[in-house]
Amino acid sequence: MKSFFKDILKKIAVTIISSFIFVLFSFFLFQAIVNTFVERPDVETAEGSFLVLDLSMNLTDRPSGLKFEDITREVLTNERKPPNFHLREVTESIAKAAFDRKVRGICIQGGFKPDGYGCGYGAIKELVAALELFKESGKKILGFFSNPSQLDYLVYSICDELHMNSSGTLILKGLANEQLFFAETFKKYGVGVQVVRVGEFKGAVEPFTSTEFSQENRLQISRLLDLRWEDYLNSISKNRGIDKQNLISVLENGFLLTASNCMETGLTDKVSTYGAFLERLLELGTKDDESKEFARVDLIDYVNRADSTLKVSDEDIEEEKDIIAVVYVEGVIVDGFIDDGFSVGGDEIAHRIRKLAKDENVKGLVLRINSPGGSVSGSEAILNELSRIKEKGVPVVISMGSVAASGGYWISMDSDKIFAGEQTITGSIGVFGLIPNMKKLAENFGLQWDVVKTHPSSDIMSVSRPKSEKELQIIQEYIDRIYERFLYLVGTNRDLNSTRVDKIAQGRVWMGVDALKNGLIDELGGLEDAIEYTISKTGVKEFEILEFPKVKNSLDILTETFKVESQLSIEASVSSGWGVAFEEIKYFIYQISHFNDPRDSYFLLPWYRGRFGF
Repeated sequence: MKSFFKDILKKIAVTIISSFIFVLFSFFLFQAIVNTFVERPDVETAEGSFLVLDLSMNLTDRPSGLKFEDITREVLTNERKPPNFHLREVTESIAKAAFDRKVRGICIQGGFKPDGYGCGYGAIKELVAALELFKESGKKILGFFSNPSQLDYLVYSICDELHMNSSGTLILKGLANEQLFFAETFKKYGVGVQVVRVGEFKGAVEPFTSTEFSQENRLQISRLLDLRWEDYLNSISKNRGIDKQNLISVLENGFLLTASNCMETGLTDKVSTYGAFLERLLELGTKDDESKEFARVDLIDYVNRADSTLKVSDEDIEEEKDIIAVVYVEGVIVDGFIDDGFSVGGDEIAHRIRKLAKDENVKGLVLRINSPGGSVSGSEAILNELSRIKEKGVPVVISMGSVAASGGYWISMDSDKIFAGEQTITGSIGVFGLIPNMKKLAENFGLQWDVVKTHPSSDIMSVSRPKSEKELQIIQEYIDRIYERFLYLVGTNRDLNSTRVDKIAQGRVWMGVDALKNGLIDELGGLEDAIEYTISKTGVKEFEILEFPKVKNSLDILTETFKVESQLSIEASVSSGWGVAFEEIKYFIYQISHFNDPRDSYFLLPWYRGRFGF
């Protein structure tokens, strides 16, 4: 008995000591993190440096900043590669480098790590445009790649001097949009799905009700892919100064190009090792005394994010300056207050716009949209607040990113001007209702529902039973009314007659170039074009551009780390066959879990992915 108590006391002592050591280690780790990020000195750019644009990032539209794991990685390994940069901070850094006498040129390396709605084609095109402007300064852009993705190569193609690893390959295989269909799975496991919809081309419900694309949906997706691939080939042919038809002939003979193939075609300038590439940069730039390699400044240091966080705040707005606000809507629009780059709550965006409307210093609002749509209720909440701030005399200008379709187009309606890229996917003017029921699935496991109600349809929002024909008719009438309102908004705000609107609606999706011809947008241009137009519209002289959401600084991240949240995590995309299959299922589960419109009504493009076609 005595030895038993001894063993117990030993275990308690070991547990207490282990806990104490863990707490002590955590304290020192926390202190190291704070010291590293809050008290970190500015990095000085050496004379003759190259700005290193490492594409190993997720390039988003909206500001996001670092995550907690990024902070710990830097503290423990001294490696600082934040996975998220937002478009505007990157393009502004490139513009700054063009006039920085200490910066000799730009070095591009690495490959994108897309996540959520980041690395969309529209954002990549705006990045390339910023690099084109940089070259006008007379400074050079050099790049080194081994096995780039097609999106990576679009950026690499702008280089003045492009080096390729001798063992590398370049695959230019064209574009495809693959969709996983769940109709048979639902049927097998007893999940019922009833659908009401409007729009001949509204293929949003097909993944839940069919085993393949409808002819109408296949037609529009094919059109979008053809336009995108044409634009891609035009871009790299122009950037590399090679004949497009010759490039097409080469690709017809084989899409997998070796280093020698790329040299012959003009897709690269030199075949070399990475070591030789570093020597070339050293030759063009200056030597770093510590590393003995070329003097460099990394993008994370050059964006000066630590300072920018002081200017970009949801709470603190300087009273003495006029403000041009840039509000980002990125991800599927849902109800609520979420904003994580995958889903964005209509209530969250509406709340931000309401706060801006109360501030007399806010003179203009740019809404940057990168969203395939989503909840009718969430989209309406955003549109209502945009209309209110516009009534107060604040110009509202829309900048469409890679996609602004369905609900993403709905929220664009009450605006002074709509800008979109040539490759922006927009339109999809249609509505659907998705009504699931789990009755048979539950019965397969011996589960039964019972209900007491005051009306035959009191449990209409329940998943315990299918809906009757009369109930479906009532819901269909509701969907029809939303669609009629959509048509009215488009007709009124785009100055189009009802016949014209109905013809270009029907849930059909349009590329930016076609949307301009159809009158769905006003002008082709990017985010900076929209900001410049807003400034000219307001007539302000001294102003500050504030972005919402703010870029998170280190203290924000540490604070959020201690918040308890329950949320499905969608990790960065992987390229292997198995990885892609599991990623598709995870994305489907995430999407279904965020279908939270109180009336089960949606404007959505579920077959769209952030890198549509790539």
